[in-house]
Amino acid sequence: MPAYIKPQLLGASAHYRSMLALNPKTTEFLVLLLFLYIVKRCLFRYYGKGLPPGPPGYPIIGNIFDVPSERQWIAYRDISKRYCSDIIGIKLWGTPLIVVNSLEAANDLFRERSSNYSDRPRFTMVNELVGFTWNLGFMPYGNEWKENRKGFRQELNPRKVVHYRPSMISATEQLLRRLLDKPDDFMKHLRYMAGTTVLSIAYGIQVQPENDPFIEIAERANHALVCATNSGSYLVDQLPFLKYVPDWFPGAGFKRQAKEWCKDASAMPILAFDFVKDAMAKGDFVPSVASRYLENLAAEHPNESGSSCHRPEAEKLLSNVLATIYIAGADTTVSALASFILGLVKNPDAQRKGQLAVDELTGGERLPDFSDIESVPYIDALLREALRWNPVVPLGIPHKSIEDDVYNGYYIPGGTTIIANGWAMLHDEATYGPNPHLFNPDRFLKEDGTLDPNVPFPEPAFGFGKRTCSGRELGVASIWISIACILACFDVTKAVDEDGNVIEPSGEYTSGFLCYPLPFKCSIRPRSKRAEEMIRHAKEVDGTL
Repeated sequence: MPAYIKPQLLGASAHYRSMLALNPKTTEFLVLLLFLYIVKRCLFRYYGKGLPPGPPGYPIIGNIFDVPSERQWIAYRDISKRYCSDIIGIKLWGTPLIVVNSLEAANDLFRERSSNYSDRPRFTMVNELVGFTWNLGFMPYGNEWKENRKGFRQELNPRKVVHYRPSMISATEQLLRRLLDKPDDFMKHLRYMAGTTVLSIAYGIQVQPENDPFIEIAERANHALVCATNSGSYLVDQLPFLKYVPDWFPGAGFKRQAKEWCKDASAMPILAFDFVKDAMAKGDFVPSVASRYLENLAAEHPNESGSSCHRPEAEKLLSNVLATIYIAGADTTVSALASFILGLVKNPDAQRKGQLAVDELTGGERLPDFSDIESVPYIDALLREALRWNPVVPLGIPHKSIEDDVYNGYYIPGGTTIIANGWAMLHDEATYGPNPHLFNPDRFLKEDGTLDPNVPFPEPAFGFGKRTCSGRELGVASIWISIACILACFDVTKAVDEDGNVIEPSGEYTSGFLCYPLPFKCSIRPRSKRAEEMIRHAKEVDGTL
């Protein structure tokens, strides 16, 4: 602070006050103080009302320096520990942000008070510019969301998912053959497996072995979603009026980028759906969720000639639901299975135990199937650890409070963005034991090898309350059969370079809305000649509905 300002702040003499009044710099400073005071009164109206504890921050900008641009979930967890509070308050550009860091608080707010905490904040970049308004996860709470949610639950409830098992087995057997032929491309194979499963179930589409257009557009749309949702990447999310800036304006590169991403985001729910409609019109289609619903609509609303006359809003609802199933299912499945493979590389003992468990059941003479799902607790433990270790969405999708609320004496204003730090909950030593940063399936088991009921399933990986992912049953089933079959057929170990040196994977993950292991090398080889024979001669399962 300039020296000539300090005396005034301390109650200086008339001489100093006169000097200050004539000094242009002082006038500017006083105008700035007045501006800051007005902003504080207008924007910081929540302060002083008992918000959850957190770092004090700076005027206007708040705590932007307390939250790093990467791996924010760790910073939020550390702040929570520092202030000994399950929920903390962060201030960003005059707007309060509440972060929930414990499972107890998350259940209290998102489940017990779900009617107040099921809304979403405004997603300017993702929804309004890129065009993911069809994605159920980003829809605001309301009638449209309820209708989409209803359709989602009708198709992905546990009773329905059982009927989709043939599609999952078929996709898994394709995955095994791909891993056998080109093991180094395992991440690509995982994406193809996830895409094959959902495209078959949702649309009856049999994907091409390479360069499938439906797989490719979904991958591009997923990339757009990942980039557009990265926290703090786009100022337009903090200042929505910037979306009206002309594309040619300096600094408006985000708008030009959004237009490119919008092409794939908008096309994703349309292309596959139109493919099914065209196939049905020709009478040459594979039964699927889409074809079944379209047939029902045609029966309910025929026109005078007897041909189909579907309600446009019903078709739009169906196309939205199917596209959301695809993009959501692929995220969780690919990330969890990538974590599983990385976990085997990091913990060979876990692989040995898993292989012994599978061999004890199958005798090494067949591939596991869904009839084994209740018989191998260690596979369940591996699945749970893959979901817990590094969750695909560490901070979930933000919630928004609808009305003012008070929780544990803390004031939560209506319209506040609330983040559930699922990563912190899944790394809580009180719940999951010591060294939560390590991949250790044994944390879910009792000494006798059965699942420990006192160690909960990693629910935070799928969200909370009414916003819990409706595709959980499908995702878990697909991950389970893939884990069981990979263990039955392959040894997954550390790779070796040309000089015979072991390549140690870093174990690092991408940092953003969705998280995947950074590219790593490993060795994936068939366990035996018999394992290779099982893969080569696996019966092709009809994956249609």
